[in-house]
Amino acid sequence: MQSVRATSQSDRDRAIQEPPAHSPICNDFINQLPAEILIAVFRKSLNSVRPGRDLARLGLVCHFWRTIVESTPSLWDHISVEDGIQHVRHAVAKTGEVPLELVYRSNEDHPAITVEDFLTAVMEKSKHWRSVEITSLDSPSAYPGLQSMSCPALEKLTLCCILQSAPFHEPFTLFSGMPSPSRLKELTLCKVPVKLESLELVELEALTLINIGPQSMEEITRILRTSPRLATLVLEDVVGLRPPNTGDTPAIHLQHLDTLRLRLQVPITRFLLSTLHATKLDRLTLTANFSSIPPSMLFTPSITHWVPVLQRMVRKAEKVEIEFDWSSICALKFGKLYYIFHVEVFDATQCAREIMDWHLANLGETVAALPACLSYQDVCPSFGDLKPFSQLPDVTELGVAHTPVAEQVPSKFFKALGSPTRTKPPQWLLPNLRTLHYDLTSGSNKFLLAMLKRRYGPRGSREPSLDQLPAPRSLREIRFFGGIGRTWAPEKDEAFLQQVKLLSMGTQIFWKDELHIFD
Repeated sequence: MQSVRATSQSDRDRAIQEPPAHSPICNDFINQLPAEILIAVFRKSLNSVRPGRDLARLGLVCHFWRTIVESTPSLWDHISVEDGIQHVRHAVAKTGEVPLELVYRSNEDHPAITVEDFLTAVMEKSKHWRSVEITSLDSPSAYPGLQSMSCPALEKLTLCCILQSAPFHEPFTLFSGMPSPSRLKELTLCKVPVKLESLELVELEALTLINIGPQSMEEITRILRTSPRLATLVLEDVVGLRPPNTGDTPAIHLQHLDTLRLRLQVPITRFLLSTLHATKLDRLTLTANFSSIPPSMLFTPSITHWVPVLQRMVRKAEKVEIEFDWSSICALKFGKLYYIFHVEVFDATQCAREIMDWHLANLGETVAALPACLSYQDVCPSFGDLKPFSQLPDVTELGVAHTPVAEQVPSKFFKALGSPTRTKPPQWLLPNLRTLHYDLTSGSNKFLLAMLKRRYGPRGSREPSLDQLPAPRSLREIRFFGGIGRTWAPEKDEAFLQQVKLLSMGTQIFWKDELHIFD
């Protein structure tokens, strides 16, 4: 055993020695590469979370590789707390004058390493900080270096607290209250109380402010007016904002804005929509809570300057998706145009129809030409819920999904689809329906079979009055258990699927997104 250990140790010693000129390793193609290319290969092999561990492994291959690793500052420019504080200090000594990317993310492996410990370890290189990301479990009371130094090379700053539950600390200033670094292009603040007054963000390209404590609308609009290069703007749960009391507010033109995401009180969202002009916008997400204001108020005062932008965005969409879930949330999605509404007081169906009606009235054929998809998650839609959407131009998809262990059969849903309206002349709900998504429950599925027979069954096999109605379009697909993220599904019941196919007049049957082939 001792002989084996000695041999193994001898092999390891030889592996990290400089090989003689006649050694076969010198003929390895990788060691014949110029150092610049070899460094590029090394960089590709580094794990973005724990690069230090990979650097250590590369240095153990041979003396040649270790020399390159230890003497190349650019290989050490990504410094993460995941590698431990000793590696952080070692990396700082190796980086020379190269710009640094610093990452601190709270984790269970290094609970004793605080934000202060990490920043203190890299403080001497503050002039070379290019990117700083700090994601902590709680809001630190201080950020050494970020509060007291200018960090002139800083291009990206992310400060995020992921478990903030107690009241905020007192707001603090960054960079000693001096103007922001002139190169700063991306700023993300999440649950961290920073004073915005001193920030001059002329070169800013991306701004994300999420739950950062009370702020004034004057400071937000000042930043927007003085950041002409802004391409991404995210404002969520920013409290203390109030629309100006004065009359007309000068428009804010953001010529480069590509992405806008707002989750604010409805009056604030309305004000920003009426003030912002972004002709190149490609992605818009609005989240609003309609606890006391009707949905139609979101688009007043007039936002006619947004109509061409919305038309262009909707024109790229393949369909409009209308979603409802158990928590009184409804969402409408036109490709990259996305609305999410919390409706605690107002009827979710009414809310969705009001928003759809506004788009139909203002965007016209651009919206009317889109097929629509209705989706219900842990919600059982009734006849009254579905009827308003029969007036939409083309509802082609309908889905009802449940939690995996749901036992409640959505009988109201199937009765609605299997019953004609009481209008004159009567007609079927959603007559253009082509695809039905449904997650079978552990209860009886006889209501599904009854609906298929009444709605699509062959003439003479159902009530005579149903044969007199104009036939709805035939179903093209029935998809069972195809919901996003769904992993649970029972064993297939071949006899049941045969009944479904027969009553739906030969519709294709999918099971967990795979076409079912019948024997």
